[in-house]
Amino acid sequence: MRVIFAGGGTGGHLYPALAVAEELSSRRAGFEALFVGTSRGIESRVIPASGYGLELISSRGARGKGAAGKAVTGAMLAAGTLQAMGIIRRFRPDLVFGSGGYASVAAVCAAWLMRKPVVLQEQNSIPGLANRTLAPMARRLYLGFEKARGYFRKGAPVMVTGNPLRGAIRPGPDRSARKDFGLSGDGPVLLVFGGSQGAMTLSRAAAGYLLRRPGVQAMIQTGENGYDEIRGMLSGESGRIFVSPYIEKIDRAYAAADLALARAGALSVSELAAAGLPSVLVPYPHCADDHQRHNASVLVEAGGARMIEDGRLDSDSLSAEIDPMLDDPGLLGGMRAALKPFQGHRAAAVIADDMEILAGGAEW
Repeated sequence: MRVIFAGGGTGGHLYPALAVAEELSSRRAGFEALFVGTSRGIESRVIPASGYGLELISSRGARGKGAAGKAVTGAMLAAGTLQAMGIIRRFRPDLVFGSGGYASVAAVCAAWLMRKPVVLQEQNSIPGLANRTLAPMARRLYLGFEKARGYFRKGAPVMVTGNPLRGAIRPGPDRSARKDFGLSGDGPVLLVFGGSQGAMTLSRAAAGYLLRRPGVQAMIQTGENGYDEIRGMLSGESGRIFVSPYIEKIDRAYAAADLALARAGALSVSELAAAGLPSVLVPYPHCADDHQRHNASVLVEAGGARMIEDGRLDSDSLSAEIDPMLDDPGLLGGMRAALKPFQGHRAAAVIADDMEILAGGAEW
């Protein structure tokens, strides 16, 4: 079985595809995966380290570019589609898996033109522009949230599976994981991350808060652009605060933490729920269709998370929200209990089962 996984740009689009590839690899000795993405995306770094093949094509996003920018995007899409057709011709996949984002569009279009079966995976509660546009080309649409179903035509080949997650993510704390990040104290641990690219609004608010709360330990993923600033703000805090542009072993960070401060990308929300980690979510206010707010509401309504508006976030509002949680183990315990229905995730296995059927030529 051979599958092309098309998509990337951010971890939210890449890691679900990687989870499905890992599931198929674990059950089929002869399975071959090839990832298709762009040189600007996280895939250019993560996929070579994973051991899978990677091909790069031309592509970029279409939103907010203006007439001239959209013309350039169209030209890049055409070039990328031709490049993807060449990749498909050489690799001869049984299926092409699109995981959303601009990096997936050219490869999915090429697969459709070459009559290769296409499946799409949508992470968000409000589907992105790419998957809404590509949906008529797909044999199957795998959805991370039930709410996304209403954005596709009636009768569309939809399966609500949840988001496929990396197998290393497990529910519950593990205090030994703190050693992985050089944390030596006994105080509560706050994990701060804004997705794979970081979020300076979160990092700055957290740094200000932590300087006022010396009893709280932390792990902060800043992104490349914010690392020097946050590292400077927190100089002299080694042993209490771990700062990194990117946390490779995010599963260990979830296990080490008592509470998270995070954006509300679909993958972040799904992983926090699967790890049973209570959180304060700060939706990115400029994301398409305000989908992060809708993602966050799933955990907030369940009782496993709180929400702060981006424009309200600073060290004071953060203190007012999280101090009661960190000071009351019973409150955090109740939030962990509220996340239990989201655990025991099998999305990658369910998707792999269906892909094997489609690759064998069976109709749904």
